[in-house]
Amino acid sequence: MEPERSTAAAAPRAALPASTPLPATSDPAFERFVRLVRRQLDVPVALVSLVDAEEQVFPGALGLPEPWQTTRRTPLSHSFCQHVVLAGEPLVITDARDEDLVRDNLAVRDLAVVAYAGMPLVDADGLVVGSLCAIDSRPRDWSADDLAVLTDLAAACSSELQLRAVRDRADRSAAVAAEQWRRTQELLEERNDVAETLQRAMLTRLPEGDRLAIAARYLPAHARDAVGGDWYDAFVTPDGATVVAVGDISGHDIEAAADMGQLRTLLRGYAVDRDEPPSQTVRRLDRAMAALAVDTLATVVLGRIEPGPAGTHLLRWTNAGHPPPLLLLPDGRVEVLGGRAELLVGARPETVRSDAEVALPAGSTLLLYTDGLIEQRAAGRDIDAGTDRVVAALAGQAQLPLAGLLDRVLAQVVEPRDDDVVVLAVRAGPD
Repeated sequence: MEPERSTAAAAPRAALPASTPLPATSDPAFERFVRLVRRQLDVPVALVSLVDAEEQVFPGALGLPEPWQTTRRTPLSHSFCQHVVLAGEPLVITDARDEDLVRDNLAVRDLAVVAYAGMPLVDADGLVVGSLCAIDSRPRDWSADDLAVLTDLAAACSSELQLRAVRDRADRSAAVAAEQWRRTQELLEERNDVAETLQRAMLTRLPEGDRLAIAARYLPAHARDAVGGDWYDAFVTPDGATVVAVGDISGHDIEAAADMGQLRTLLRGYAVDRDEPPSQTVRRLDRAMAALAVDTLATVVLGRIEPGPAGTHLLRWTNAGHPPPLLLLPDGRVEVLGGRAELLVGARPETVRSDAEVALPAGSTLLLYTDGLIEQRAAGRDIDAGTDRVVAALAGQAQLPLAGLLDRVLAQVVEPRDDDVVVLAVRAGPD
């Protein structure tokens, strides 16, 4: 279907964006789009034009006369593209000299714009910010094929523009988070109760709901230490999923707690507003740690729990080098959710991660924990033996309240503790 040829009068200039999303410089990605337009439509001029309230700029441009090809900008007195932005729809003109909308536009005289076909470019917020346009210095009846090709290229060009915006926002968010954490560290260094403050920040307020009951415990490695590198987290996302996480950074001192807080904050920020598999969230954490030069390693289990069929819930999780979750079923049996334990977070930013899934029947209890629960070197207990003891403690206890269940599990810890211990239990109720 051929786009509508707009002849409406221009809206007030105040409707134009306050600024352009890209500067008036040549951009290789957008230069490729104008090369494709010129080749496919056989026109002398092709532009990626972005408009604000003062001017238009060209991150992609071929065939403009000088000085505009070099300066990459014109005032709005030379802009057809502004009408695409103001109307939010294509502008297709056979002969500008016969169109009331543009016949007095100085681009006709100075840039030899006679025939014009411009398709809207849409940013990450869904706003029209410019156009991908083909220009001829002679009258031209644009064919349906011409306009279809231009429409497809404009859609691809919009995708590139949106990707740039999303990437820039993510970079800014990561930079703000890093700066906020730096300022927090400076503040904490001035306080005498650093350990107590970090402890309060680490202990998440757990969500409450009818469908899932959640409880957690944290034990520092030594009585004189108030913080460490282990953490837990649980929260409900805007789309109703429950995200749970348990992680462990080596060490149980203030430095480990600082690293823990940064990773936990980044992971929480990435997981809260995207309906994506946990593996993708942890991959973004890998890349953020590399970009922000967070020089530490951590094991993490990140899970996402959503309502499933027939009163069940569905757990999807990814495991970055962490002890496997345990599932206490309603009949008292305990399953070790092995899945695939992959590289630790922070080992390689390009690590490919995967997800595992399991149904959580009503009355079942998921247990996430750190290795301080099952590996106690001072007592000569290895991970396998420790896991067996925790499984035995859980078996047959499906009816025990969560608080009592955590007490029973933590009774397996031998004193004095030589590592932090975190346990997080989630009991599935009816949907």
